[in-house]
Amino acid sequence: MPYVNKIEVMGNLGRDPELRYMPDGRAVTNVSVAVQKTWNDRETGKAKERTEWFTVVLYGGQAETVCRLMSAGDCLQVWGEMQSRRVQGRDGSEKTVYEVIAKEMQIIRTAPREKVSGGIHDMMKTSSE
Repeated sequence: MPYVNKIEVMGNLGRDPELRYMPDGRAVTNVSVAVQKTWNDRETGKAKERTEWFTVVLYGGQAETVCRLMSAGDCLQVWGEMQSRRVQGRDGSEKTVYEVIAKEMQIIRTAPREKVSGGIHDMMKTSSE
């Protein structure tokens, strides 16, 4: 039986991305993406809002591009797969974290920058990680 693990997320970065390198030299960054949903309350008619936060992991050229061109508040769209992993908390307890592993991305909007070297690569694909 075939299985599907696909997710699409488009939202604003919650903080400036930071570029790191894995032991094998590959670039990586984790970004927090806020996706807002608004609706009107049925009883009161007042607008309500909810924000969902997604941790998105980008590798290689995608990571370098996002770190070079984007900052907090900029809008990013990613397509990828959801992945979970167990981590140990500061208190010693284990918890499960969920991350979107980006396969494709598109920069939707960025704030004007004074100096940006190179062009914007709006769409970048990576091979399976």
